[in-house]
This record gives sequence, C-alpha cells and structure tokens, in this order.
Amino acid sequence: MAVWEVMKPPMRAAFRMVSRLNLLLGPEYRYVFILGHVRSGSTLLSHILSSHPEFVGAGETHISYQSPADLPKLVLKTCEYLRKPILRETLIVDQINHQYVTDEVLLSEKVYKCVILLREPGATLKSMMNLGLWNENQALDLYVNRLAALTQYGLLLGDRALLLEYDDLVDRADHTLAALTSFLGLESPLRQNYATHRMTGRTEGHGDPSNNIKLGQIIRTPGHDVTISKDTLTAAARAFHNYREQLRTTVANTVNRGAFPKESNSTPVLND
Repeated sequence: MAVWEVMKPPMRAAFRMVSRLNLLLGPEYRYVFILGHVRSGSTLLSHILSSHPEFVGAGETHISYQSPADLPKLVLKTCEYLRKPILRETLIVDQINHQYVTDEVLLSEKVYKCVILLREPGATLKSMMNLGLWNENQALDLYVNRLAALTQYGLLLGDRALLLEYDDLVDRADHTLAALTSFLGLESPLRQNYATHRMTGRTEGHGDPSNNIKLGQIIRTPGHDVTISKDTLTAAARAFHNYREQLRTTVANTVNRGAFPKESNSTPVLND
C-alpha cells in the first residue's frame, strides 16, 4: 500500500477536526440563499457572489435544511468542497433549486438575505430538456411547481428577499450587480468577472456542468435546438407571468426587467 493511501484517513480526520473548530471558534456566519429553479442561472450568480471578498461558496450543495440547526452544515460542506478547513469570510452562499429548505429555516434570523431568481420559460424548458433528464411534460411540471414554491418563499421573506431575473443579470449586468451590492450591504461592488473553484463545472448535479461556467465572466449562452409544443410554452408562460406578478407584489426588493435601458449610465433601479 502506498504511503499516501495510509495517510489519507488521518489527514481527512484532521481536516474535519479543524473545520469543526473553525465553525465553533471562527466568525459568525451569515447565510445567503439563491432560491432558483433548474437552469435559472443560479450557478452563475453563485460564482459572482462567492468571488466577492466578503463571500464564500462552493456552488450547489444539495443540503437538506429542515431546521436552523442544519445551517452549519453549509460551512462544513463548503470547507470540504473547496478543501479549505478555515473560512474567514462572513457571508456564505448556497444555491437551492429544489425543495431543500423549510419555512422555519427561511424565517430564521440566521438567514441573512435571499435572492429569488427566475428565468423565462422558453429558454428554461429548452435548457432543461437539452440535459436529457426530463421530457417535455416533466420539465413543465418541475418548472411550474418550483415557481409556485418560490412565490411562497417570497411571501415568507418579504424585505429579506430580492427578486431577480436571469435576463437582467446577463443583459444588464452592471446595473443589476449594483442593485445586488446595495441589497446585500456589501462594502465593495460585485463584478461581472468571477473566480472559478474546484467544483466549477466538475460534478453533474452540482450546478451548471457546461464549459460556459468555466469562462469566469457573464456571457449569454447560445440557445438550444429543442422543439417544445405550443401548448407547453403557453402553459409555462401563463404560470411564469402569474407567479412573477405575485412575487413583485410580495417581495420588497425587485430588479425588474425593463426597469432600466440596456445601454444606460443611470442609477440602477432597486424598487422597495
């Protein structure tokens, strides 16, 4: 047996011990959730946030947050994914695209703020189906049900949530990131360029698996040559517009598509 194989178990045990000590003795972490749906751009936004000096994150963790006592799991999982036993940043982010978080957790004062992220139905469904994991009906059901859940989250969170759309993040990045910076109370601005980490595009099921996310900058990815029936697109569009309007009335902070022109030097619009 190689020396490295002999050393692995004690090294891993030492790593876990240091990580737990960091959790006990380190900074008081403030948890930020990106609440999105599959193919909403949550991996892109997670990378942008985790590249800020006040943030740390390792992408999509799939942690089940059943009670506030589960929140520290994010610190330990982030340490593990990044292979960093000590996290000195105070804001820690997770992207949640499935039913992994309870109302009790979202109402906890330990959850600092949340970003509710939406993407229009046509591009979303095509991107989902292009992965080969869902057929048309399955993709529609997953999308609509998740929009309903995100709307419920908006009711719970109120002024601790920001409603954001993928198209604004991509097409109006400077203005949108300025609004996000203000909402999160950051001392320095968020940037369009971001750092990658060891989990970037690496593991299927943990965020965007494509090469696009590895580029380190915001780009609009090419569309997918996927055919969707008119009935499915109509049903998805109806749900999207309905739930988006509900969110706009319940979430205190919104960055609305069309609230600022694509080419503009004006101050970003953050409605509250």
